[in-house]
Amino acid sequence: MSPDHTLYAPWGVVTPHFWQQTNATTGLAAPAAVTPLPEAKSQGEIPAPPAEYQQRITAVTAAFAPPVDAQRLASANLEAEKLDEEFTALYGASHSYTVQVRELRGWIAHLMDQPAVAARWYLHTTGLQMQVWGAAHEITRASADRAVQHWRGVTDSAERRSLATELLPMLATITGDHSEVYQTVRRAAAPSSVG
Repeated sequence: MSPDHTLYAPWGVVTPHFWQQTNATTGLAAPAAVTPLPEAKSQGEIPAPPAEYQQRITAVTAAFAPPVDAQRLASANLEAEKLDEEFTALYGASHSYTVQVRELRGWIAHLMDQPAVAARWYLHTTGLQMQVWGAAHEITRASADRAVQHWRGVTDSAERRSLATELLPMLATITGDHSEVYQTVRRAAAPSSVG
């Protein structure tokens, strides 16, 4: 894949610019602020999606149970995409319910052995979580950690380098540019000196 490869998905295009657009309030303009339920923000917990969706979400997560079955995952992926579309239409692209479904989509991509896609889903949800919880919150940091863990699974060197470039602005914000993880990803983003 070329270094300028971008992933087109329901949230738009995830590129390094996703993290580089800033504003005076948050330091990031990235996506619009996530809308948590008031009780969720005060308790620091992510609210469960509405009861009328629980059966469908349970059906999606049931596909995660071993043994991994490609057909079940493909069906779960389609259902998660439908839920994402419905939640986006009902609640908005940056509502907590929508973000949770997008995290499910990231996990499905992981189970389908698509680490770059999974990493980009978590890069996206990290930006949304940061808008609500801030960079230091465990929810935000967990999403960032998942993005990096999935990036580590990317074996194609060009894709790995491209994705590393996308991760760097997020890591600078979440972990700081002197952190070990930032430095590891920065080295991977550097053009190869071997000719």
